[in-house]
Amino acid sequence: MRFRATLAVLILMLDFLFAPFLLIFPLYAKDYGFKEGLPKWEAYIKEKPLSGISLLLREDVKTPWLWLQPAVFAALVSVLFPIYGRRKRKTDELGLPEAAGRGEYGTARWRTEKEISKTFTVWNLRNNNPPKGGFIVGFNPSTSKAWLDTGDTHCLVIGSTRSGKSRRIILPTIWALAKTGESMIVSDPKGELHSYSSEYLKKLGYKVILLDLRNPYRGNQWNPVLEVADKLEAGDYSAASQSAWDIANIITNQQPHIGVDPIWPQSQESLTAALILAVASSAPHEAKHLGSAYEMLHRLGTGGGELLDKYFKSLPREHPAALAYGVAALSEDRLRSSIFTGTAAQLRLWSDPAVVYLTSNQDHDLDAVGKEKTAVFIVIPDERSTRNVLATLYISQAYQSLVDLANKNGGRLAQRVNFVLDEFGNLPPIPDFDKKITVAAGRNMRFLLAVQDISMIKAKYKELAQTITGNCATWVYILTTDLETAKIISGKTGQYTIRTESYSSQVKHTDYSHGTSEGLTGRSLLTPDEVLRWPQDRALILQARQNPAWLPLPDLSKWPAAKDLIPSALEEIKKEVVSVPTWIPDISLLAEGKSKEIERTNENLLSKLR
Repeated sequence: MRFRATLAVLILMLDFLFAPFLLIFPLYAKDYGFKEGLPKWEAYIKEKPLSGISLLLREDVKTPWLWLQPAVFAALVSVLFPIYGRRKRKTDELGLPEAAGRGEYGTARWRTEKEISKTFTVWNLRNNNPPKGGFIVGFNPSTSKAWLDTGDTHCLVIGSTRSGKSRRIILPTIWALAKTGESMIVSDPKGELHSYSSEYLKKLGYKVILLDLRNPYRGNQWNPVLEVADKLEAGDYSAASQSAWDIANIITNQQPHIGVDPIWPQSQESLTAALILAVASSAPHEAKHLGSAYEMLHRLGTGGGELLDKYFKSLPREHPAALAYGVAALSEDRLRSSIFTGTAAQLRLWSDPAVVYLTSNQDHDLDAVGKEKTAVFIVIPDERSTRNVLATLYISQAYQSLVDLANKNGGRLAQRVNFVLDEFGNLPPIPDFDKKITVAAGRNMRFLLAVQDISMIKAKYKELAQTITGNCATWVYILTTDLETAKIISGKTGQYTIRTESYSSQVKHTDYSHGTSEGLTGRSLLTPDEVLRWPQDRALILQARQNPAWLPLPDLSKWPAAKDLIPSALEEIKKEVVSVPTWIPDISLLAEGKSKEIERTNENLLSKLR
């Protein structure tokens, strides 16, 4: 500011002291000619160097001088108030320091609306349907203009509790996807997303599937063991084993094993996979479910697991269940009781009749979302996390089913599928999710991951968290209270160059001196504390290969979608406890070593293996 004030004073001195001399030169040239008038003009200036102001009293000088004053005034304004002399920038609207220099310390800047529109699809809501389905990243109610991320990329949404992730991004995204007929699998804490959008989706011809983990007797059913049984029936034992191990891995690792010898979770996973394969191969159709796996362990795993040993030893050596049981079978007797107890604790969810009911039957195809416009809502209780593992199981199996469908269609789904995973950080880790998210877009599947902060992903996926977040080409930030997340976002905004000013003074006995100096330095486009204080109703957009941007992002009530997305109360269904048949091998026959069920299964499997 001191520099600009000095420059302004210099302009005024030139205007009043030097400009009048310039204005009388044409008069000298007129009276004496240019050659003779120039030395006479110079001589006058040398004789009266401070007479510039007095010259303004002459009418022939004052008139042209007054004509110059608008230009002088504009120069003063541009020097003293440079913000008025240029187009208003995003930096000004956020109250950040003005950029200076030539990028000596960084060139990060806010993108203009024109630049933003080159990397996102602009949807004028007055034209009804968007040109293409995508994730909502911004909306301006005054112009009815929305911005969508429609590319084959993934999106990470960061917003703390009560920041409005659902009402600002997820519900508008469901609305936009519905208008273009794209399929979606939605994790739905509390059931609000299903409540707001299910009727609207049905009106548009969607098949709506509800897996209600809060009230399993309401909505659809799904049987994770059925995939294993189908592959065994088809003779694809390798694929059946892989599916069983995937299920076992999710169940075993629903809680982190911190400071535990790896042999424990590995043995428990082995036992769980073996139980699943045994049930899938030997149980009657109506009892091929995880409830039977839990019951089998509960009944035959006592006394050191002697009856379980007998059962698995009675199977052919090539049987997938016998092979899976190998790790658990080799454990020492002193460890076995702990392994069995730990596995039973992980399978205890299937001691709940409601969960057994939910997972005992299959009333829809998992790959239906890749064939026709379908919306799957997985309602997750927000008051307890014990059933969250079911959501992870479903998402993992649905993804694999879609991969199989894509492989049959030349590697890409004909119907695009969007995984909209609200509160992704609260779900147990999805196996190999870093690999899934890396290749999903190429198969026409996209992920929107909504989390409260980055640390939640790190807690679940450890060193793989960076791969997961790195595969999200678009980050949409609303709010966080986590300092580490704020530092990461601050770093991703980049550095730009600003002007600095320093003041110094020196006092002596007989003298006093002071001075100011200006320089350049760099700072983040947003510092961590500015990230933590990010204003409401705005979204910070971080997009790969682009400068940062921000867009307005109001509540759902400001959207036209509010007229379509009207919450409907789910009917409270009060059913009696539904009895689902379970299966265990006949213990009496096992003791004799000649279970008819085992003999029949062995015969069938051996004939296929040969």
